[in-house]
Amino acid sequence: MPVRQGGKAATLADVAAAVGLSPAAASLALRGKVGVSEATRTRVFEAATALGYRAQASGSRQQARHMTIGLVINPVHGGSQEANRFYAPVIAGIQGSCRSHHMDLMLATMPVDQHYYPIELPRIVTDRTCDGLIVVGAHLSQETAEVLQAAPPAVLVDGYAERDAFDSVAIDNVGGARTAIEYLISIGHRDIAILATEPQAYPSILQRRRGYEQVIAEAGLVPHFIDALYWQPESAAVACLTYLKAHREVTAVFCANDLVAVALLQAARQECLPIPDQISVVGFDDIDLAGFVSPALTTMAVDKVGMGRIAVTLLAHRLELGKECVTQTFVRPTLVERESSRAIDTLAQPSAAPAVRIDPMPA
Repeated sequence: MPVRQGGKAATLADVAAAVGLSPAAASLALRGKVGVSEATRTRVFEAATALGYRAQASGSRQQARHMTIGLVINPVHGGSQEANRFYAPVIAGIQGSCRSHHMDLMLATMPVDQHYYPIELPRIVTDRTCDGLIVVGAHLSQETAEVLQAAPPAVLVDGYAERDAFDSVAIDNVGGARTAIEYLISIGHRDIAILATEPQAYPSILQRRRGYEQVIAEAGLVPHFIDALYWQPESAAVACLTYLKAHREVTAVFCANDLVAVALLQAARQECLPIPDQISVVGFDDIDLAGFVSPALTTMAVDKVGMGRIAVTLLAHRLELGKECVTQTFVRPTLVERESSRAIDTLAQPSAAPAVRIDPMPA
């Protein structure tokens, strides 16, 4: 068998080091798998030839090995049926794309605190058993980010870290919120409240608040903040109804996410508050419930499956090319207009009161 300098047989790690790739990426190139460019494949074969590397026989462990990707989610997302309405399609996209890339997937949970900061990291992060990681829905502290940077390459999905240190797939939350508020203004609403974006919320929720603030300021309108915990939708709905009783001028509510919006629709029905006749409601995410509640929810739709697929593509790119500039991909939401919103006649109403008001809500 050809040998490298020193008399020892060349290994896959030697080939990978010679071309500046990970062993997993070099293995993909040598086995003719997808996810490796022709130029990179040529470099790997040339290095293997120069070093005298010979792959193990067919059926050996080395040749049969697939790349293994660690999917890290927190128990809130993995165990909650409500949270799964958003993250289950994301995970489905990751699983499907891993299959097409011939990657094995290993699942691990990562406990987080109420602000989504990790409490502890799973072993697949620290013991380097995976070739790469996809971390879903976490807000990484500086300490956690430093640990993760020393681990295999990682991509964040709907996740955030200090100084944007990782490749990531996120939602254009500011742009999506802007679209929602601009839509409500275009159909006549002037007093528009935003529900469940309290100042300590997850970054994506705060970005939606920022988009709301921008459009309200640009339009010269008065903001209406109904601060509540977005992950306690029933409590947020109660807070909203209380606010609406005290602020009869409000004609529309933009919700932090669809779960909050659905809870508001249910609470409004119990309080005999007709939607959209008296209040228009717009959500964000377009989860599966949005089209089945009554009235069906107007919302900002997010390509959740696409987010998962993009994450795998980014990770495959990182594994192939190694250290490059950080790549951030933003998925732009689109407006889905359903039954929970309606136009109002701005010409027939004073600036601070809606044109159509029915009997006040029961106290």
